[in-house]
Amino acid sequence: MKKNIAILLLVSVISLNIKSNISNIDKKKSEKYLFNQKQKKKSWNFMVYITSNNNLFPFSELNIEQMMQVGSNKNINIIVQQDIYGEAESKRIYIEKNKQKMIERVTRPPESISGTPESLYSFAKWAIEKYPAKHQALILWDHGSGIIDPNIWREIFKLNPSALYKINTETGFFELNRELINKRGICFNEIFEVYLTNQSLKEVLRKISTNLLEGKKLDIVGMDACNMAMLEVGSQIKDYVKYMVGSEETEPGTGWNYNKVLTPFKTKTLTPKEFSINIVNAYQKHYERTHQDFTQSAINLKMLTRLEENISEIARKLIELLNGEKSEETFNVKEIIISKLKSLRRNRTKTTKFANPSYIDMHHFYISISNLTKKMAQELSNISIKEISEETFNILEEIKILANEGSDIINEIVLKKTFCSSLPFAQGISFYFPTTKIHSSYKETDFAINN
Repeated sequence: MKKNIAILLLVSVISLNIKSNISNIDKKKSEKYLFNQKQKKKSWNFMVYITSNNNLFPFSELNIEQMMQVGSNKNINIIVQQDIYGEAESKRIYIEKNKQKMIERVTRPPESISGTPESLYSFAKWAIEKYPAKHQALILWDHGSGIIDPNIWREIFKLNPSALYKINTETGFFELNRELINKRGICFNEIFEVYLTNQSLKEVLRKISTNLLEGKKLDIVGMDACNMAMLEVGSQIKDYVKYMVGSEETEPGTGWNYNKVLTPFKTKTLTPKEFSINIVNAYQKHYERTHQDFTQSAINLKMLTRLEENISEIARKLIELLNGEKSEETFNVKEIIISKLKSLRRNRTKTTKFANPSYIDMHHFYISISNLTKKMAQELSNISIKEISEETFNILEEIKILANEGSDIINEIVLKKTFCSSLPFAQGISFYFPTTKIHSSYKETDFAINN
């Protein structure tokens, strides 16, 4: 009988514990439901992925302060992942007006180490699932090396970012100290010596689009980094992103002014196109009175395929021209063409190049190619050698037409651009055109493979 009573008492205790546990589970579910109910779907998520485990860390603090001047509101969620400097940890922050609210610390590698595909994807997944929004803007904050993936670490970080620009005593403006420029990369983590290659960036964006957005594209990918407004960078991400915002030139360490970028959301929302254009306008307002070397542009990636096809056709025609004729009198058309192209590429008045001299403005080059082919046709027609075929002149005319068409395409896909007095012909999109050898990483890019 005592045993039976003991068993009954034990069953009662277990039953009470089970009920208590079920009650706690129900309570947690209820709290989660209430939290999700509170998270009403806003117009925008503005997700800033800050890779600051490097010499840019002080600027990340400044930029977060700028975001706090606006803060999340009914129109936008401002969400940040920032390195805990020197540690294999990151923190995820929800930016409110005059306040940053740390939501969680990420402590488990590789998700916690910025500059890894796992870290970027984990951040995007967390932000998109936790904060429902109609539109998604993902900002990649760090150094930038454009389409080239550098392979030397310490050289990249020897330079203090503050030394990138120097005062021009005659104008009073900051200008690039070009003698000190080194190559940089996208989302570099100096402490752990990792970074996002162009291939890994594409793969992460594919996963975000496929797994998190039900196949839809990210509305904006902004590159608050150097040298990223490139045809080839756009080619890497165009299948998963609608608009790309970035700079052809090196950016100052202070980067974007996020107060100016986000100010419109205090009173209204913006379409993806309007937001992209506003980022460029904000950049211009921030630097036009102080800096002599700056660019920024918003690019519609939906139309980028037309530009890829155009430059591929120009390349084919140039190759055809270079493989052209040789007369019995040893007159070599190929030698003239190569000489003219080299002269054009190395002439700063005909080709706008940037801090990385292998990157040149596409529009300016097209205009110069158009003028060059016209001039070459005139020069060849004046040479008294009958053996030059009509086909050579036809190809020159075709190249001129293609270059003019390409210029028109650039004017259409670059929605907004800003440039400084020292770069008057920068029109918003650059491409890779080295004067010596081709970097090994370039051959692995989508553009190099497919065009």
